[in-house]
Amino acid sequence: MRLWPRRAGGQLALLLILVLLVAQVITIVILAGERQGALRSAGLEHVLQRVSDGYTLADTTDPERQERILRALSSPTLRLSIDPEPYLTEDQASGMTRRLAGELGLPVEQVRTAMEADEDDCRPDRDDHRKRERHDDEDDKHHEYEEHRDDDDHRDERHECPPVLGVSLAMSSGQWFNAQARPPAPSWLWLKATLTSVGITAVLLTLTLLLAVRRILRPMNELSRAAHAFGRGEKVRISEKGPEDVREVTRAFNQMQDQVGRAQEDRARLLAALAHDLRTPITSMRLRVEMLPEGEDRDRLLDALREMQHLAEATLDFIRGSTTEQHRRYDLATLLDSLCGDLQEMGLAVHCEDSPRCVLQGQPEAVKRALRNLIENAVNYGEQAEVTLATTGTEAVVTIIDQGPGIPEGERERVFEPFYRLEHSRSRETGGAGLGLAIARTLIRGMGGDIRLGAGPDEKGLKVSVTLPL
Repeated sequence: MRLWPRRAGGQLALLLILVLLVAQVITIVILAGERQGALRSAGLEHVLQRVSDGYTLADTTDPERQERILRALSSPTLRLSIDPEPYLTEDQASGMTRRLAGELGLPVEQVRTAMEADEDDCRPDRDDHRKRERHDDEDDKHHEYEEHRDDDDHRDERHECPPVLGVSLAMSSGQWFNAQARPPAPSWLWLKATLTSVGITAVLLTLTLLLAVRRILRPMNELSRAAHAFGRGEKVRISEKGPEDVREVTRAFNQMQDQVGRAQEDRARLLAALAHDLRTPITSMRLRVEMLPEGEDRDRLLDALREMQHLAEATLDFIRGSTTEQHRRYDLATLLDSLCGDLQEMGLAVHCEDSPRCVLQGQPEAVKRALRNLIENAVNYGEQAEVTLATTGTEAVVTIIDQGPGIPEGERERVFEPFYRLEHSRSRETGGAGLGLAIARTLIRGMGGDIRLGAGPDEKGLKVSVTLPL
């Protein structure tokens, strides 16, 4: 499975989405840290305020009412008691101590605060042992406190305990007001709403990015299709739209098409003039030679003139390889059937298998001209031609197989060179000028196809494969 897209649009969209996700994760982490810090500070402030209120009430109330005050202010997260000895033997949070001492109007020496370690506070027997040491003479004074403590010990055995704040305050009676408080555990309920908001934002931004990337790259897709069409010999003008840099590329492509088109038109006009200029003197020379008395010299001159005319026409045909025929839709199967029928009527041994309909976009006359040359070569040098048509996912393939001697592997590309003749002893009448295959490949490649040569079945004969894009 390929995770990284192949196309530029997919890569750009995926990169933007990844950057967006990383930014969102960093934002959530920072927000979570700040939120938890604020909640922790607010929780600690609330606990200290309750301890301060409890101390003020207890220190100004008679001993009979202190019990009810402690019960009223205690909770599962806050334990209050009045003991002969301080809960804390030393002060560990000097900043908190000075602050609390200032609020209560006590000397710093009479205030002790500390944050206890989690693992010590989570031992189930810690507070029972401590309570037995401090409250042997108070059997049921803090029975409810012990029940809450037992419940919390069981819970702490299953879960990690938060830090415990310990406070010891000296009372005017000589006793100590002791408090143990667990600040509220961090709440993550806000995270659900935050994640929902971030998720909705991410989805909306992703859709917006995809639409934007698609709009930006649409001209590039059109340019790609136009380039493929131009490779097949078609001229497709692209509208200039999109970002300025994309417009520049589109503008350059359109200008290139215009320049190539003008060059082809100029070449066609030059060829027309050249053909006229060559034919006129050759025809004039032939007329003059034909007026000479019959003889061996006259016949040799006529043969030379015919060879010159044939060579000139073949050269012009090769240069005119990119024909000016308009591109249109045609059925390749029907074209093959008609061509094979014409060759069979001429007495050539051609067999063409029936093929399903195969509609292409191109120049049917140029295709017919190239295929005629290949089939005639197969009959002339291989006794007979077997012609078949097949289609793959992206192209149509015409296969021509003969029964001749074939072409050596090292010569299969060279035969497409202009004026290259495989048999140098072959005369012009039997071997031609060596331009047939060059013209055929030029025509087929002008439509985005190609011609390849290979060995026939069982390494006998020659196999010619003509491919054309669907």
